[in-house]
Amino acid sequence: MTIQSLAKYPSKMPSAIFLDSAGVINDNTQRAPQWIRYLSEYIPTTVLGGTAQVWGQANAQIIRPFFSRWHEYMMQAIELAAEAQAKAIAAGQDPAEVESGSNKETNVYWIFERYHLLIWIKEMCRVASPHLPELESKILPGLTDDELVQLGRSAHIYAIERVRADYPGAVDAIRKLDTIRKAHGDHSFKLCTSSSDSFEDLQHILKGLGVLECFDDLYGSDKVNSLKISSLYYQRVFSRVGVNVVQRDGASGVVVEGGEDRDEVVVLDDSVKALSWARVLGARTVLISAEAVDLSAEGYSHVDYQLKALSELPGLLESWRAHLAGCPV
Repeated sequence: MTIQSLAKYPSKMPSAIFLDSAGVINDNTQRAPQWIRYLSEYIPTTVLGGTAQVWGQANAQIIRPFFSRWHEYMMQAIELAAEAQAKAIAAGQDPAEVESGSNKETNVYWIFERYHLLIWIKEMCRVASPHLPELESKILPGLTDDELVQLGRSAHIYAIERVRADYPGAVDAIRKLDTIRKAHGDHSFKLCTSSSDSFEDLQHILKGLGVLECFDDLYGSDKVNSLKISSLYYQRVFSRVGVNVVQRDGASGVVVEGGEDRDEVVVLDDSVKALSWARVLGARTVLISAEAVDLSAEGYSHVDYQLKALSELPGLLESWRAHLAGCPV
């Protein structure tokens, strides 16, 4: 574990802890090959036909350039969402309701998902078509974009329900966190996700791992109508949870405005950039990285702690509790 020198202990025990999914609970390097396998297994059962080999090769061929444009897809989705939200408000919808994201037509996450799923399925069809003579001549002309998006979403759900890519010790750590908080009062802190995934995807992932019941709530981009690309995402998540986060000095991380009405919150992520968005709002940030990191180095000023794995978090919390109780650590 690595710790910023001025951020060793919080002013009180946290009121809420937020875990990212990919990179904290689940390992993307394990997920990718399983993903290809299950997608390849599912798509031949749809109207597109073909074989697992054809679709597996098509997905493998397009996936790297597809993800290289991920940021571009997000920016385009934000523009489309802004247009859709402006039209909805002009048509008389309540601005607060539009901002809440309750309507998929104006929710930036669902607009983003539709946008990138359509690109993904069409790109795969383009690559697969030489091996499936009827794909371009008969099958695709009979499908609408909505039907292609639904096909892509169904394939996604099929895979996400089956992939198991949790880091060693992650499931046990989540269960231990649940046990710790119950041992110190009725849910002494709230345990939530802070992920770029959707609420539905997170339900499938955590149910598959057998830890869904350990969480108070699941926060993905759809639930707060904000992609995870700025502090707005965390601002909305914290607001939904109902925490009034302590204010901290931007340079040192020292709490400058605390008190009984303020909450310490902890955010775990494998992205330094994501942690910087949470830190400016006062969160105590924990970087998950298997390799040791020098937190005094340039670029890490918004990271308070670095753990090798989620499995180390219960120990960190217990060290805080002992310190705040006046016990030697």
